[in-house]
Parts: sequence; structure tokens; C-alpha cells
Amino acid sequence: MMLGFATLIMAVVMISCNKVPQLAIDNATAAVEALKTVEADRYLASEFTAINDSLTTVMAAIEAEKTGAKNFKPLTEKLEWIATTAETMKADAETRKAEVRTEVENVLAGLTTMVGQEKDLLGKVNINNRNRTAIETIQNEITVLESAVSEVNTLVSNGDYLTALEKVNVAQIKATSIHNDLMAFAPAN
Repeated sequence: MMLGFATLIMAVVMISCNKVPQLAIDNATAAVEALKTVEADRYLASEFTAINDSLTTVMAAIEAEKTGAKNFKPLTEKLEWIATTAETMKADAETRKAEVRTEVENVLAGLTTMVGQEKDLLGKVNINNRNRTAIETIQNEITVLESAVSEVNTLVSNGDYLTALEKVNVAQIKATSIHNDLMAFAPAN
């Protein structure tokens, strides 16, 4: 009787190991896809690539195992790990996105202040034949900066914080350069 029960248990274990772990595949695949909806592929690019590559590797191993010993237990465990890790990454991506947004807002506030200061300085410059071309160039550059501020605001409104961060950082560098150029023309106080 005991031998029959042990044989039955062993048969159940063998059968369950021989089945493709479809539920685990579906869960892991859905978890990785959910990462895309929170833009983990952008905000946690290297981590997303690693987990996506892990899923691809496990899926290839499952295909290979179908023609082999059909022991899916270790692969099921990896799929479960992928699903769990993806859930954690989802929260991490949201956190990173919020951090980038805050960074954009801070740099944008400084940039807006700097553009205002540059316009004030520009109004104090005595324009003459010697500096007219340079001042007109600076005026055009300030106009471009104002457009950049507007574009960054639009990107933030659309939730594209990474692109906004890139643009606002470039604009900040340009604003600093313009400020330095203007200081050469500003009257001494």
C-alpha cells in the first residue's frame, strides 16, 4: 500500500514537471509588459533590458526543454523570480520618474529665473555700432531659450520627463553661456 502511494506521488511530481509552466510564463510575460506601461524601459533602461533578456533566455530554455527531459521546475522558478522582480521594478520606475520630474522642475525654475535676469541685463546694455551684432545675437538666443522653456513645459505636461530633462539641461548650459556673454556688455554698477 505504501509503495503504491509513493509511486502515485512520484508520478504526479513527474507529470507536473513535464508540463510547460504556462501560468508562470503568462505571469512573467505580463509583468515584463507592465514594466513598459510605466516606462521602465526608459527610466530603468539597463534593469529593464536585463529582466527582458532573462525572460527571453528562459523562454528559449523552455523551448529547448520541450524536446529534452521536460524538467520545467527550475525554469518555472526563474519565471516566478522574473514576475516578482518586475513588480519591484515597476515601483522603482515610478519612483525614478518622479525624481526626474522633480529634477526637471527645479532646473526649469532656475532657467526661467536666469532668462528673466538676462532680459533685464539686456535692457541695461547700451547698444552701439560696435556691439549691435553681438547684442542682436544674444537677443535671438534668449528668444530660443524662451522657446526651449515652453517646449520643456509641454514635455512635462505630456509626461515625457526624460526628454524634458535633456532639453532643460542643454538650455541651462546655453543660458549660462549667454549670461557670461552679457556680463561683458553690462554696465558696471
